[in-house]
Amino acid sequence: MKVPRRRLAVLMLLGLALAAIALLSGRPGGRPGLRVGVHTLPADRHSLALAAEAGFEAVVELFSWRQIEPTREQWYWQHPDEVVAGAAYHGLDLVVRLDQHPAWASDAALTLNAPPDDVADYARFVGRVAERYRGRVLGYVIWNEPNLAIDWGGRPPDPAAYTDLLCAAYRAVKQADPSARVVSAGLAPTNQNDARAMDDRLFLRAMLEAGAGACFDVLGAHPYGFGRPPDDPRGANEGLNLARIEDLREILLAYGLGHVPVWATEMGWTVDGRGDSAWQTVSEQQQAAYLVAALQRARRAWPWLELMAVWNLPSTYGPDGGAPVDRLPAEFLGYSLVDPTGRPRPAFHALQEMNRRLRLPSPAALIGRFTARRIAVLAPDTIIHLGDSDFGPPWMPLHAVRNPSVVWRGTFYLPAEALTWGGEWRLSVRLMQSNVWDNYVWINGQRLEPAVPAEDFTGSWVSATWRVPAAWLRGGPNEIAITVGRTLPVLQDLYFAWDDLQIKDIVLWR
Repeated sequence: MKVPRRRLAVLMLLGLALAAIALLSGRPGGRPGLRVGVHTLPADRHSLALAAEAGFEAVVELFSWRQIEPTREQWYWQHPDEVVAGAAYHGLDLVVRLDQHPAWASDAALTLNAPPDDVADYARFVGRVAERYRGRVLGYVIWNEPNLAIDWGGRPPDPAAYTDLLCAAYRAVKQADPSARVVSAGLAPTNQNDARAMDDRLFLRAMLEAGAGACFDVLGAHPYGFGRPPDDPRGANEGLNLARIEDLREILLAYGLGHVPVWATEMGWTVDGRGDSAWQTVSEQQQAAYLVAALQRARRAWPWLELMAVWNLPSTYGPDGGAPVDRLPAEFLGYSLVDPTGRPRPAFHALQEMNRRLRLPSPAALIGRFTARRIAVLAPDTIIHLGDSDFGPPWMPLHAVRNPSVVWRGTFYLPAEALTWGGEWRLSVRLMQSNVWDNYVWINGQRLEPAVPAEDFTGSWVSATWRVPAAWLRGGPNEIAITVGRTLPVLQDLYFAWDDLQIKDIVLWR
């Protein structure tokens, strides 16, 4: 069979690019030496674009258990699906943190981060995530700071119980995606030892005594600076400084785990310390200088440290288009690379300058650029219910737990070159029970015609397709929206004001 010359050239270029990445990479998804990342809050089209603009190689993102599975076996994959697609588009390695219990898994308040009553429930969740994103996630961080009571359901920290959770999650990940790294939870650096907190070094030793060494590929760490310069010596200031990470490395060596790398999944300095943390405050200029110097020290002195992720980079698009201060706690914003108005701080620009280099996209991103003829916008197993009525199965709860919920928005990514290949674009949507004639689909603010077709009240799924003008699409992130209209006045008085419909399985194709 003859291969067209143009396609053959494309395939050869793709093969050369993947080979170059393989040669430059000392480990899956990256290059030899330190990988520089940032923890997003949350990862969306705005924060991922900022991460790429700043030259980061990786992002760490929370996939919240309570948001993905708020009710047992009811799954909402829109956010993680969009994060995985966005990271691939920007060529960013993705590290996923898995915690935040749903109400059904523990009696602990949702203001806490509680381990489940049944570890098997968490392992099942972890396995579902790893299976869904097989080959697309670099590593999974199993829980967050379990040496603090606030992240252990308000109960005293329990290294043996955390080890049970870690080992169950390790088995689930390895069964679903053997190549993914399992990262132990980043421990909070503290010298406190009481019912509220446990010294991270003691906690790690107790974990390893309980057998945790066989249940992680990477040791997670949170080496914050505590207001001190990044060259502060190990052990100075009661060990509350960046060099505390050397204590954790020494413990690994003592237990015969010198081959295990360390990832700092959070680190940084605050420009706005509050309350008992006010003494940790540095200036914006110091924050910038300290972050750069910390990365330089890690490259020079700690070859076993493979990732340093700065805490944090929020989305600059808050609710109703506001700045991140509309959403994030003040203590988070003090560490952020943007200020409360969304303006990049000096630290953002300093890291951007440091990161300037030849930045190769990930293999997933390269492959996506040559296969962008069918874009999954909303998965077939993610159902969105719009309207103002709570019905039983087969209806899902109202979107965003909001009543009325009259608009849904999603993000999909298109490589710019896909828009030059010609051909007509179409959008297909699976719908259930659209009953009025003013429900609409929108692409980047442009309304597709005609309106969503009305159907009967049988509760069956039907498919509808629209032509999408190529001029309405753009390279990079695109926004889709679906809006529902009001019912007939007579129905508004008797039953409900808005139409109810469900959507799933949205595909853009040529």
